[in-house]
Amino acid sequence: MISLGLIPLFPLLGCIILGAIAVISSGSKKGPAEGFVGTLAVLFPALSFGGVALLALNMPEGGIRETLCNWIDIPMFRVDIGFLFDGLSRIMLLFVTGIGSLIALYSIGYMHGDRGFARYFAYINLFLFSMIVLVLSDNLLLTFLGWEGVGLCSYLLIGFWNKDIKNCKAANKAFIVNRVGDIGFLLGMLCLVTIGGSAILNYDVLSNFISMVINGNHVELVIPVLSVAGILFFIGCTGKSAQIPLLTWLPDAMAGPTPVSALIHAATMVTSGVYLLARLGSMFALLPVVLDIIVIVGMLTAFWAAVAGLFQNDIKKVLAYSTISQLGYMFMASGVCAFDASIFHVFTHAFFKAALFLGAGAVIHALAGEQDMRKMGGLLRKTPITACVMIFAFLAIVGFPGFSGFWSKDLILEKIFMSSTMGQAVYVVGLITAVITAVYMGRLIILTFFGSYRGSKESEEHIHEAPAVMLIPMVILAFGAVFAGYLWADSIGIKFFAESLAPVVGAAQAYNAPAVTAHVNPVVFAALGTVAALLGMFIAYKIYANARIPAAKGSSAPEGGKATWTFLFDSIHKYVGIIPVNVLAWICDVVVDKILAATQWTIGAIATILGDGAATFQVRKVRLQIALSILGLVALVAIVLLTGGSF
Repeated sequence: MISLGLIPLFPLLGCIILGAIAVISSGSKKGPAEGFVGTLAVLFPALSFGGVALLALNMPEGGIRETLCNWIDIPMFRVDIGFLFDGLSRIMLLFVTGIGSLIALYSIGYMHGDRGFARYFAYINLFLFSMIVLVLSDNLLLTFLGWEGVGLCSYLLIGFWNKDIKNCKAANKAFIVNRVGDIGFLLGMLCLVTIGGSAILNYDVLSNFISMVINGNHVELVIPVLSVAGILFFIGCTGKSAQIPLLTWLPDAMAGPTPVSALIHAATMVTSGVYLLARLGSMFALLPVVLDIIVIVGMLTAFWAAVAGLFQNDIKKVLAYSTISQLGYMFMASGVCAFDASIFHVFTHAFFKAALFLGAGAVIHALAGEQDMRKMGGLLRKTPITACVMIFAFLAIVGFPGFSGFWSKDLILEKIFMSSTMGQAVYVVGLITAVITAVYMGRLIILTFFGSYRGSKESEEHIHEAPAVMLIPMVILAFGAVFAGYLWADSIGIKFFAESLAPVVGAAQAYNAPAVTAHVNPVVFAALGTVAALLGMFIAYKIYANARIPAAKGSSAPEGGKATWTFLFDSIHKYVGIIPVNVLAWICDVVVDKILAATQWTIGAIATILGDGAATFQVRKVRLQIALSILGLVALVAIVLLTGGSF
C-alpha cells in the first residue's frame, strides 16, 4: 500500500518543476514546448488520482491514518503533520484528483499560445496540492493550511491575466472576502483549544470528546463554547463556499480563465465549506441553533442566487450563480444533519458543473472570447459535441429523471422534508428554487445553442468545434453527469455513498434524528422533483424559444456594483466592515500618530504633568500640611451643612 504522503507530493512536485520552467523561460522570447509542459501538468495530478484509486480499493474498514512528522511542539501546544484517509476523504479525493486531472488536460487546448502557459499549470498543480492537504489532513490546523492554500491559488488564478485591472480587482476581492471568513475558522479553533487543549484539533480526539459530551460530561459548560465555535466555523464555510453574506467574490471570480472557474466550482475551493461541515458533523449535531442558522442561510442563498441567475447575460456568470444556488442546497442538507446527502450532491455537482464550465469554455473558444449569450445562438449545428455535453449537464443540474442531479438533489429535498416542521417549509422553498433553476439554465441552453446565430457575419465564419484535447475531458464529465448518481440509487440496491459515509457521519446523523418523522413514499419526492424540472423547462421554452432577443449593447458585464447582483451584500460589507475600519485607521494615523505623537500632549506627557502637579503638594512643611488639612475639613463641614446632612 502506498504512503498517504505521496498523494499531495505529486502535484507539489509538479508545481515546483513547472514553476522552475516558467521562471527559466520568462526571459526568452520563445517559451517552453507546450507539449512537454502539458504532459507534466497532467501527469502529476493523474499520479495522485492513481494513488487515491489504489488506496480506495484497499482501504480497511477503519480507514488509514499516517503521521509524517511533528509540526509544532511548544509548551501546551503540539500538532503533527498527519493524514486521514477514510470514507469521506476517499470520496472527496477521488473527484478532486480525477476531475482536476481532466481540467488540466482540457487546459492544454484552452491555454494554447498563452505566454504564461507554464506558470498557469504551476498554479493549477499548487491548487490541487492545497486541496488534497485540506481534505487529507487529520487535524484542523493542517486543514487550515490547505484552506489558506486554495485561497492563495484562487487569487493567483483569478488574476492570472493581470494586465487587465478588472481581473486584478476580482482576485483581490476573492482573497479579501475569504480572509474575513478565515478569521472565523481561526477563532473557532481557538474556542476548541480552550476546552480541550491542542489535542482536540485532531479529528479523532474531537470525535471522542464529543462522545463524552453526549454521555453527559460537563454538558452545561461545554455546549456554549461549542456553539460559539460552531458559528465561527460556519462563518469560515460561508466564505469558501460563497454563502450569504460572504458570496460576493464568486461571480467576480469569472474573470480568470474558464478552466479555473471549472476547478474552483467543481473540484476545489467552494466544496471546502461543505466538506468541513461534514467533517465536523459530530460537533454540529449537538448544536440545534447553529444547525437552524445553517438551514436558513442555505435556503436564502439557494433561492437568491437562482433568481439572480435569471438576469445574467454572461454565460459564465449564469453558471457562477448556479454554483452558489447548488451550494445552498448542500448547506440546507448539512443543516438537517444529512451530511451524506450533502456530500453526494457535492460529488454529482462536480461532474455536471465541470462539464458546464468546460462546455462554456469551448463555446467562448469557438467565438473568439465572446461570453454574451445575446450574441450567440444556433451553435447546436456548428458545435454539436459541445452542445450535447452541455445539454446532458443541463439535464443533470435541473434533476431530470435518470441523470445524476435527479438522485442527489431529490435526496436532499427528501431529507429536508423528513427532518422537522421547519424542514417542510424549507422543502417548499427548495422545490420552488428547483423550478427557477430549470428556467435560467433552460434560458442558457436556448440562447446559446438554438435559434439563429445573433453575432456578426465575420465571427460566424470562424466558429469551430473545440480540439480533441478539450473535447475528451468534456465527454468524460458528461458521462459522469449522466451516471454518477447511480452510486446511490436505493431503487436498484446501490448504496456506495451511504455505506462509505456511514462510519464518518452516521453517528452525527443518528444523534440528531428527529423524534417523529413524516412517512412519505420516496416516489412522491421523485415525482415532485421531476414536475419541478419539467415545469421550469416548459417556462423557459415558452419565454425564450421564440422570443426576439434584443441586440446586445456593450459588455455583458457592465460597470458598477449592480452588474453582478451582489450590490446589496457589497453595500453591507462597505458600511459594516470597510468604512468603520477606514475610520479607525484614520484615527490611528492622524489623531494618534500625527497629532498626539507630534506634540507633547501624549498620554505619557499628560501623566508626567499630573504627577508633577501632585508632587508639589507633598512637601516637608508641617504648617502647610496642617493648613491644607484644616481647609479640607472646613470644606467637608460646609458641604454637609449645605446639603442638610443628606450628604
